[in-house]
Amino acid sequence: MYDLIIIGGGPAGITAGIYALRKKLKTLIITKDFIGQTGTTGVVENWPGEKSIGGIYLMEKFKNHLQFYNPEVKEERALFIEKNEKKFLVKTKNEKIFTRAVIVATGRKPKKLDVLGEEDFTGKGVSYCTTCDAPLFSGKKVVVFGGGNAGFEAAIELSEYAREVFLFESFSRFSADEFLQEKAKKKKVKTEKNILLKSIKGKSFVESVVYENSISKKEEEKDVEGVFVQIGSRAITECVKNLVEFDTEGDIKIDLKTNKTKTEGLFAAGDVTEVKDKQIVVAAGEGAKAALSVYSYLKK
Repeated sequence: MYDLIIIGGGPAGITAGIYALRKKLKTLIITKDFIGQTGTTGVVENWPGEKSIGGIYLMEKFKNHLQFYNPEVKEERALFIEKNEKKFLVKTKNEKIFTRAVIVATGRKPKKLDVLGEEDFTGKGVSYCTTCDAPLFSGKKVVVFGGGNAGFEAAIELSEYAREVFLFESFSRFSADEFLQEKAKKKKVKTEKNILLKSIKGKSFVESVVYENSISKKEEEKDVEGVFVQIGSRAITECVKNLVEFDTEGDIKIDLKTNKTKTEGLFAAGDVTEVKDKQIVVAAGEGAKAALSVYSYLKK
């Protein structure tokens, strides 16, 4: 029987682990990896203490800090969680594990465009991870869909490899920080707004995209060899859906002071929750807060 099981190995989960282990709670971390969304980010420029650092290197720092406390880790997925009286059952593919409290810090996964050809060409020119795949598109022409920070960051990173980079946004304005928009201009990223993607075409690999301007209603086809999807993400909540409440975006509702969910003993932290700003520093802070709340709950 554990005091606490933390599900997730991103900034929220790792920070929760550090705080829980420092409080001498018998803790298990269940995660398929210690990469998370941060590890797939090219460059992080808003983490205090680091003016600029690769996302994967920042996650290595997180992981190394956690390992200092000799955590117990199972590198697999939590399939579902049940509550029986005052304890939880967490089931993985291979085990059933009991614990007094749980922190869900499962993060998010990319949203898809849901257009013709997207599934067929995933891994064959369609990508959701710029850091993973950008070097594969050296000297090629690519398009990024998404005008937020993630989209512009992806376009900037791709400009270091690709011959030509386009960025399309479906709305009438870009939501990315002005700093990133200016940086993309300097990198000669070509941007367009009011673009609705219709389909992705090709034979064995992506060869073109068909899209429509929502204002002019003009349909065009552009030859590209890569499509990078950066239109946001959704919370990963499958393992806990029967124990929590969700907001209209599908994020877990929590008590914003304590990170408690509607189920006693079950807490949530980071990007999986309704907390507004999905930022690394916010997720880390939420992980710390959740662990401290668990400690108070268990010591009652």
